[in-house]
Amino acid sequence: MLKERLAKLKMDGPYAFMLLVYLGFLLFAFISEPPTGVLRGFINIVTSPSILTTDYIEIGGVGATLLNAAIAGLASLITLIFLGIKPNGAIIMALWLTTGFAFFGKNVFNMLPLTFGVWLFSKYNKEPFVDYSLAALLVATVSPTVSEISFLGIFSRPVEMLLGVLIGFFIGFIFPAMSASTVRIHGGYDLYNMGFAGGLICTVFFAIMKNAGINIKTAEYISAGNNVVLASGLYLISGALICYGIFNGGIKEKFKNLIIIQKRSGRLVSDFYYEHGNSVFINMGILCIFSTTLTLALGAELNGPVIAGIFTIVGFGAFGKHLKNITPIMMGAIFAVLFSRGDMGAPESIIVILFSTGLAPIAGKYGVIWGVTAGFLHFNIASHTAYLSGGMNLYSNGFAAGFVAMFLLPMITIFKKDVHQ
Repeated sequence: MLKERLAKLKMDGPYAFMLLVYLGFLLFAFISEPPTGVLRGFINIVTSPSILTTDYIEIGGVGATLLNAAIAGLASLITLIFLGIKPNGAIIMALWLTTGFAFFGKNVFNMLPLTFGVWLFSKYNKEPFVDYSLAALLVATVSPTVSEISFLGIFSRPVEMLLGVLIGFFIGFIFPAMSASTVRIHGGYDLYNMGFAGGLICTVFFAIMKNAGINIKTAEYISAGNNVVLASGLYLISGALICYGIFNGGIKEKFKNLIIIQKRSGRLVSDFYYEHGNSVFINMGILCIFSTTLTLALGAELNGPVIAGIFTIVGFGAFGKHLKNITPIMMGAIFAVLFSRGDMGAPESIIVILFSTGLAPIAGKYGVIWGVTAGFLHFNIASHTAYLSGGMNLYSNGFAAGFVAMFLLPMITIFKKDVHQ
């Protein structure tokens, strides 16, 4: 059976592109720093609690972070290929999220127990694991839970690590059912649905741990001074995405599809790759250029969490996001920073501005005004919801976006009578 499966292995175009990205990460990681320094930094990353906000570039350096991103990405990619899962918009998005959050909070140690938990759930339900491939990739939203428990410093290290892994199994086991139910709560207007589910799970665990006397402190490890090298890499990836999209098929058809994509609301489930093929890579490249340039224009630093935000926008370029529906949301978040007299270039500001685009379907469906309103509300709510989950939910903005959607959608139905759900 194994031989038959190996014989059927095929590298689809989107997977081949991601493989080149990961190989590029590995090459640059070991060129930029001595191998001993990269490996030492990687060990620091894997053994860190990884609670929000733990920037792996600050913890281990640029080279070690790229190594971590490459390993996490390759592990996911190899699994998808081995299982014979064809790429679609959701899978492409999930790979980019896996890659992005490997810059802060996600590593192979805290990912694997959660993925195994999802596998156990598939076996318990007597269903193919491939049916839960998306949940298996995105369950890592709660990966800091595994690291935090494994490195608490209360019990002996082996006991803590065993406890962390077992809890990872349990969370992974309940995650598919939880995420399936939460999408009905916000009606598909929170693109970060897995983050909403993860937020609920982490809120429960944080409350239990706090009442048990276990104090979890949020972290504030943020790097700076790497704008030139990181911006160069992001623009290089942007160009590669656009070139890949243009030169794989008819050019006229690609730009026609790009125009059609801009007219979509982006509401779940909007699989741009399934509907428009390689045209989505042009969309993804444009989004990468836009979000990177906006970050620099606002005077912010490129660091691990910011790259995660940019890669999240890029990934969802295949699954719900485009310039037309993210721009009003980001404008609303920027207005919120100005309203609160905050520092536009501060890490906490730019991170939320980038991740606020999880509410893009609201702008896509109901227009600019409601989109700006959603972004404004998101910024104000996101600054408080991270506390509820104890910083253990990496996709904490998905948690906040769920609340915004639940609050705002009834208001829209009141004031916009002509809208049909």
